[in-house]
Amino acid sequence: MHDLDILKEIGNRARAKYFEILKSHGDKLGEKVSKGAYGHMSSFMDVEVENEIIRFVDENNLPFNIFTEERGWIDRGEKKTLIVDPIDGSNNAEHGIPFFSVSLAITSGALKDVEIGLVKNIPLNVDYWAIMGQGAFKDGKKMSVAKEKTGLYVLYLGRKANDKAYQIARIGKRVRDLGCASLEMITVAEGIADIFYYSFKNGGALRIVDIAASYLIVKEAGGLVLDEKMNELNMEMDFEDRKNIIALSTRELEEVFR
Repeated sequence: MHDLDILKEIGNRARAKYFEILKSHGDKLGEKVSKGAYGHMSSFMDVEVENEIIRFVDENNLPFNIFTEERGWIDRGEKKTLIVDPIDGSNNAEHGIPFFSVSLAITSGALKDVEIGLVKNIPLNVDYWAIMGQGAFKDGKKMSVAKEKTGLYVLYLGRKANDKAYQIARIGKRVRDLGCASLEMITVAEGIADIFYYSFKNGGALRIVDIAASYLIVKEAGGLVLDEKMNELNMEMDFEDRKNIIALSTRELEEVFR
């Protein structure tokens, strides 16, 4: 089975597990049940979906280590690593807001080495994926960043947001803050948004598990993914490595951040 087919199957299983939990334990979706690898409390939903993914990898003896949001690093003695965010946009999922995903990526090293990435929009059952050097796709149809500016900026505007985010929000024609970084970032790849910007006042906003797949999808769609110093983004598989992230449809949009 090709690695992309493996990611699609994992995505399907994650989606099925979410709806199974919703049906049988809907009142427990957001219940905090254990402390995750990053030190925050993990919900019943996140843990159960992640366990389903790990079980599939183990039962099929797939040739990957696993780096997950909840369990952390699982060394299976392999050369490649599967990076997993079982439910990105957990708060949306817990409250019935239909904008959340499972994010999956395969790398031989750090973020810059991601070879394949897939993000499944769970409510809509839509797959976005990219293979290094082969382009980005939405359910098999090739995607590209917008050739002309759309005027839409996707920004994190919560209480931890950098003041610059509010300055940039006043520049955009339209602004959205949707609560699921992987899918929000893909709006740039899909030609919907010009800018994706997640930046905290103190420290970094996002981890490699949040954006590993979307990173490759944006790049393969012709976009740029940068850190807050406007350098090409790279991240390590490290629980402590958090960065503020910018995705752009064109380099011309860098002027917005000057």
